[in-house]
Amino acid sequence: MNKARIAAIALCLLMMVLPSLAIPFFQGGATNEENRSLADFPELWVEDEGLNGAFDRAFEEWLCDHFALRTQAVRANALLNYKLLHTSPNADVIAGKGDWLYYAETAADYTGEGRLTDAELATVAENLRAMGEALEARGARLYLAVVPNKSTVYPQYMPDRYPMRRDEGNIARLRAACEGLPVTWIDLEAPLRAAAQAEQVYLRTDTHWNRWGAALCADALLAAMGREPLNARVEGTERFDRGDLARLMGLSGVLAETAPAVRVDAELSGEDFSEHVLELDGDGEGRLLVFRDSFGIAIGPYLTAPYGHSELYWQTPLEVWHDCDDALILVAERNIRMYLLEEPELEDPFADEDYDDEDFDDEDFDEDYDDEEFDDEDIDDEDYDDEEFDEDIDDEEFDDADSEEVAYARALTGAGEGAYGI
Repeated sequence: MNKARIAAIALCLLMMVLPSLAIPFFQGGATNEENRSLADFPELWVEDEGLNGAFDRAFEEWLCDHFALRTQAVRANALLNYKLLHTSPNADVIAGKGDWLYYAETAADYTGEGRLTDAELATVAENLRAMGEALEARGARLYLAVVPNKSTVYPQYMPDRYPMRRDEGNIARLRAACEGLPVTWIDLEAPLRAAAQAEQVYLRTDTHWNRWGAALCADALLAAMGREPLNARVEGTERFDRGDLARLMGLSGVLAETAPAVRVDAELSGEDFSEHVLELDGDGEGRLLVFRDSFGIAIGPYLTAPYGHSELYWQTPLEVWHDCDDALILVAERNIRMYLLEEPELEDPFADEDYDDEDFDDEDFDEDYDDEEFDDEDIDDEDYDDEEFDEDIDDEEFDDADSEEVAYARALTGAGEGAYGI
């Protein structure tokens, strides 16, 4: 065997074992950009069960997720697939024309396969009627605006393998279903399509609109609700490299784009609008109630600026019992079913109209209470050993970072991965 062949074999073996050998030195680089949880190192011995029979399989999963330079390898593979083959390494992302990325979940709306049924439209109409009437009874008004999918505003960049529907889409059908209901429809598709002729209104690497698209729609919404618009305008550009679709492909920070920078005639709130429940006060007048999805993150600062008090809820069911002057439902085309098919809450579930202070007479309570029934002498401190109590409680069991609610919120908002969440 010649030296060249030996060297080639040695090089192959080195490449095979080097990622595993280097784990202690490069493990910190195994960050997750794939919108899933990386595997934890498995336990060899399971309490009350003995030897972990699934250790080998679990160890293999852990090794695949944590071998050295994994992130760099995943990113290099994604970049080669996207740039050379023009394909997405993630099934949730569609690689469109001209470096435009689309969320695969919206393809059904684009092709018409996700068409709302007549029964679904009837349910949505009934829910909207109930919400509108409940708000009117309290002197408030209900508004509904649907944010079109990116493929609805920019169909020209969708791959040819996705045929565009020939009939009207869900936005038009929902608008028709709202006729005669106590809800004011606010059209966002027309102003977005018109503005897209001059400036980009959606991000190429993200599912959402950019700041310009959000600001111009905020002006349209405020005008329709009888508020002073913010006179949004484009002034310059800004760099954006935190797209949620790029993140799903493992290319966050790699795929960058230029988006319009925006100026408005108002002081904007610095609150974190990715919070699922947010209340804030402003210098304006009136109370605003907003039910929104992830599109509310970018538009939130503009939308709340003219109000004295705003409450924004990113959750279901829609709770219309909150006090307000204007109530706005702002959801994406792809989320119509998620937000509008579920029966809303019309009354505060915590309000007890039958509660009467007179039912609880302090004097009667005092008479029934007998100090003698609680004799300190009957209580032995030795029965409550602090050391035993401390031993029974493990702080690790109460780790906020591991709670399902926190994990769910982070997954939805893309916390730590960018300004916009899926």
